[in-house]
Amino acid sequence: MANASSGDRASSSSSSSSSSSSSSSSSSSIFDENAAAAARATKKRRTTDDVDAISSRAERLIASGLLPIKKGAVVAEDATARVDRTTGRSVGGAASGSKGQDRDRTGESLRTIKRRNAEARRKDLCRYTAQGEVCRLGKRCGYSHDLSAYRASKPSDVERAACVFINAESDSCPFGVRCRFESSHRKMKSDKTVEMPMNILDDAMQKRLSRNEYPFPRSDKALREGNLEVKCLSFAQKHKLDRREGFLGSFEPGRVNAREKRVSLEFKGKIYVAPLTTVGNLPFRRICTDLGADITVSEMAMASNLLKGDRKEWALVRRHPIEKCFGIQICGGYPDLMTRCAELLDNEVHCDFIDVNMGCPIDGVCAKGAGGSLMRDTDRLKRVVRSMTSVSSTPVTIKLRMGYFDDPSRYVAHDIISKAKSWGAYAATLHGRTREQRYSRLADWSYIHRCADASALNNLPLIGNGDVYTYQDWNEQIANEKISTCMIGRGAIIKPWLMTEIKEQRHWDISANERLDLFKDFVHYGLEHWGSDSVGVEKTRRYLLEWMSYTHRYVPIGLLEQNVVPKLHLRPMRYVGRSDLETKLASDKLEDWLELSELSGLGKPDPSFRFVPKHASNSYTKESAEAAAAWLDEGEENG
Repeated sequence: MANASSGDRASSSSSSSSSSSSSSSSSSSIFDENAAAAARATKKRRTTDDVDAISSRAERLIASGLLPIKKGAVVAEDATARVDRTTGRSVGGAASGSKGQDRDRTGESLRTIKRRNAEARRKDLCRYTAQGEVCRLGKRCGYSHDLSAYRASKPSDVERAACVFINAESDSCPFGVRCRFESSHRKMKSDKTVEMPMNILDDAMQKRLSRNEYPFPRSDKALREGNLEVKCLSFAQKHKLDRREGFLGSFEPGRVNAREKRVSLEFKGKIYVAPLTTVGNLPFRRICTDLGADITVSEMAMASNLLKGDRKEWALVRRHPIEKCFGIQICGGYPDLMTRCAELLDNEVHCDFIDVNMGCPIDGVCAKGAGGSLMRDTDRLKRVVRSMTSVSSTPVTIKLRMGYFDDPSRYVAHDIISKAKSWGAYAATLHGRTREQRYSRLADWSYIHRCADASALNNLPLIGNGDVYTYQDWNEQIANEKISTCMIGRGAIIKPWLMTEIKEQRHWDISANERLDLFKDFVHYGLEHWGSDSVGVEKTRRYLLEWMSYTHRYVPIGLLEQNVVPKLHLRPMRYVGRSDLETKLASDKLEDWLELSELSGLGKPDPSFRFVPKHASNSYTKESAEAAAAWLDEGEENG
């Protein structure tokens, strides 16, 4: 990566690079101990000077929850944000998340989507035919075998781009003529090799799970000893279990993990990227790892779907070899379900820990007794953790919020954390908000530090989570040695180079070209992960746009008022960047995002392409527009 070079990063400007000389530094040449003291003082000033001596205008805007951008860069705007649902385009502002029932958020009924997908499959070319082979499925194949008809309807190839699968180690593309980079197969080669991900669900395992033929001897024993009934089965599965048909057959689960308890898992001081729904996919985690992340976690996977062999759910737990320390986060509300899932993952996947989600605020998840609702029933929560840890050699960690209700007298995290070690938990992550708060208000780090005292008494590693957006935020929280590290969530989505800033202890005024390079790397990783055919290209584009719905919130350090340190909760005013590309990167308009996706190597989208961001992560609010107008009307600043 162009921006992975420490030399390049060192040349980037930093808002924290200037500190005035003091009398102690003038005498540092005389005594070595004075030199060391001066160095320590300079380092300390670099973490404190940025918040001092800001202008009165900046103080007023920060008090209003707005990010102070230099006056010359601010532009007036119309802040009324509307979305045309027929095109998915923003009108007069940023697009917000759709409330459509389908996962792609097009607003169509599920029946319509299934019908359209079936029609698309009939027109798409069979994967065996694409490779010049005879189809092995025969009449069961739902895809086309007419090569000439497919070529006539195939979208044009992406120009001036190499296929990611044709490189120094491979001369064949698994997508054959379906590849949208087919024209480059004989002309160009990618300069990067393709490493296959781990934790891929094979056909045999998928059938065993879907037919309920996978045995869970350790789970059955643990549940019997705990006097817990297995309720996570359908009526057909329960009937098969009672008759012992296939459930406890001769099949022996393959174990990829050693049964011995691991002792190498260490969180202290590590840069830990949170499990991020939709955006925290494998290509994005590779970007984070390239930029310095030490620990990554899968997107939240539903335990019930993993046990059914759902391929979409299993795709969430794939791990790339570059991920040095990798956890799988699962969600479920009952001991029988979670215990079986823990045993399955312990047997069949490569991961360093299993994380239990006890803080998800989504209504649909909580309604099933999972996520944040577990904090309303600590007895059930205890049984979940105890039964999981009794069957898994892989360490089990928990992630929770302060409590379910937005009432300090009803916070339960401190009580859970003080007992979690005795239940078998390896570590705990605490998000400094309640379920009812979701992501509103600032994270309550004072409560996290209070819980750190409780965790220290039981030797339970505690990871804090909430609003870490600069290396100074990181330093401030881990100064408490009872906190092992900080988990980084939205900060990593908006500016994934935050991991680099933490490791190098500086603000990185990253250039627009360096940011575009990150998108190009994402596209490369996405094509490897989702494929280089039309489906893979458009899926990569869709996930890239989901990421852009957050990255446009970033305001370059060089455009902020002097000594202003950005904070996650501060919203920017619309501004003009230092280049056309930097301005486009700050846009909340779909047409600009599509142009950026084209520049990143995906070519032009299909005319029928529609997109609405899943999350309402708008930057430019009505308040920021009014503030921008006030700025432009104020005239020159006085003082």
